[in-house]
Amino acid sequence: MKYSIIFFYILLVFNCNTTINNGFKIKIDSTNSKIAIGDEISVSVNSTKNKTIDSIHYYLNGKKINNQILLSNIKVGESEAKVNIFSGAEKITLIKKFDIYSNSEPKIKKYKIINEYAHDQNAYTQGLEFYDNFIYESTGLNGKSSIRKVNYKDGTVINKVDLDYKYFGEGLTIINDKIYQLTWKSKIGFIYDLKLNNIGTFNYNKSVEGWGLCNDGNVIYKSDGTSRIWILNPDTLEEVDFIDVMTDKSRIKNINELEYINGKIYANTYQFNRDVVIVIDPLTGIVESVINFSGIKDRVQQTPEVDVMNGIAEKDGKIFVTGKNWDKIFEVEIISQN
Repeated sequence: MKYSIIFFYILLVFNCNTTINNGFKIKIDSTNSKIAIGDEISVSVNSTKNKTIDSIHYYLNGKKINNQILLSNIKVGESEAKVNIFSGAEKITLIKKFDIYSNSEPKIKKYKIINEYAHDQNAYTQGLEFYDNFIYESTGLNGKSSIRKVNYKDGTVINKVDLDYKYFGEGLTIINDKIYQLTWKSKIGFIYDLKLNNIGTFNYNKSVEGWGLCNDGNVIYKSDGTSRIWILNPDTLEEVDFIDVMTDKSRIKNINELEYINGKIYANTYQFNRDVVIVIDPLTGIVESVINFSGIKDRVQQTPEVDVMNGIAEKDGKIFVTGKNWDKIFEVEIISQN
């Protein structure tokens, strides 16, 4: 049975994304100005040269679909609609990429300081994680980068290994009794045992740079300074998947230091030009809440080297935060914004 070249849609169209190729046009329509979780979209094809279409196969992110689909149980961020068009002896493939946004605003939260602990003011903190009652910390800047084991109660550095001058240290995480540390632009990471002996290296795959790391006990999450968080196999360190970090209004770029807490990813970011932490659903990429840490940097000793908040760690359900060249680590409680 022949299909009509022009498809008509049930949906009232407010949003339209169109790609034209080889005399055919693919269009994505939805009822909202921004396509969001829960929306119904319609994928259509027509010919700009009056060619007959014998059949069309529709796909969303590699999965075959009908030309209309409800966006549920799907990640936010970049999605790909693909159609295979069969016209006589021809097979034409068209691809259209588009963003899917969250369907709800992030909740705004604030903090309450519970305790303060000493922190090395010369540490340009890039990664922070508890393991066996000690803090393991990665620091940055060329010539000052290191990995260290710290007694968090008094700030004493128990063990410290400096990186070569050419490396700018970034995030770290610990899984299966191994420590993984990123570098910024060198596209190489280091692997250590718990005594900080270097036991290997790994290379980045598709990710742009090295920024933050965390893990959920099964996989490693890696930020690269974009809006993307990569999911790594801890055995091969291959980047096997990713999430895009999105709100209901935009994608959130400059995702930095990470920590996995109670099933969510907590992330520092430069996006808002102030000290905030965003809380991300690792399954979808949706920003569920934003924690406003305004004023916390004012509580550290002010020197020319003091920089932004960067460093999140969790221990026994307690959350600890610090920043670059801060002389304190703060134990905080996260509470709802009144």
